[in-house]
Amino acid sequence: MSNRQARREQMKTNRQQRAAQRPAPQKSSGSPRRSGGGGGPIQSLLANPFYLLIGLVVIGGIAALALLFATKDSSDAAIVKDLEAAHANFPQDMADGVKLGSDDAPIKLTMYEDFQCPFCLKFTAEQESQIIEEFVKAGTVQLTYKHLPILGRESLQSARGAQCAAEQGKFWDYKYEIFHLQAKEGQLSNEKIDVGRLSDSKLADFAAAVGIDRNEWQRCFEDEASLGIVQADEAEARSFGLRGTPGFAINGQPLGGGSPSTMDGWRQIFDQVLNATPTATASGTSTGTATATTAATSTPTP
Repeated sequence: MSNRQARREQMKTNRQQRAAQRPAPQKSSGSPRRSGGGGGPIQSLLANPFYLLIGLVVIGGIAALALLFATKDSSDAAIVKDLEAAHANFPQDMADGVKLGSDDAPIKLTMYEDFQCPFCLKFTAEQESQIIEEFVKAGTVQLTYKHLPILGRESLQSARGAQCAAEQGKFWDYKYEIFHLQAKEGQLSNEKIDVGRLSDSKLADFAAAVGIDRNEWQRCFEDEASLGIVQADEAEARSFGLRGTPGFAINGQPLGGGSPSTMDGWRQIFDQVLNATPTATASGTSTGTATATTAATSTPTP
């Protein structure tokens, strides 16, 4: 054997020896894993009780928000429908300016409201409409609307606009137009003040929408006389100690301590007035028990 052949044989032998010293490769079972084990970072986080709890809280919060918005949308939609039904059933032939009902009604209910007030919106859609159906149409109650604009400039301007609509015999239609817009914009569930919904130009549009002379309405709207009427209403409300809206007076006496939150509360008050009880007490108020000093012989609110 030549020296060259001897070297090749020696190199072959060395390679075989090194190969024999390497560990045998292990066979893979299943899909390959990422480094670190545990099925990857997401699985590792979920395996940690702390992060799992945070995840559940986040999911629960999202679900709660979804339910909240769904509830708000539902309440706003319901108020819109209630207002539309109330307007459709409104007794136009019983309206006289800001008054509704017979002058001979034994109960004179005066309402002090603000067009930006969500509680006034709710009262109009739910309770006022029922009072009209049950008591105004029966000749038992006469309603009178008065202004208590306490929430901002648009409250004051909308009060003046509504008063000018009253001069043309369209107050109640105008009132429904304003509250209908507020309901559609979600004022009940998400109160917003002075955001342009009741701007002067929008108020003029409402006048046109209810079919009154827009030029005549504009003249009245710019006249200080409309402002004077609104200010007189507000002064009267404050003389009664009314600071929030809606506020009420029955036969010239303020309904103190709040107002009924249900129709049953109103029925109790009206029954007590009709029975000539010197002091009428109604329960079921939004803030507790409402006490109304309603002397049956007192002078009705003009």
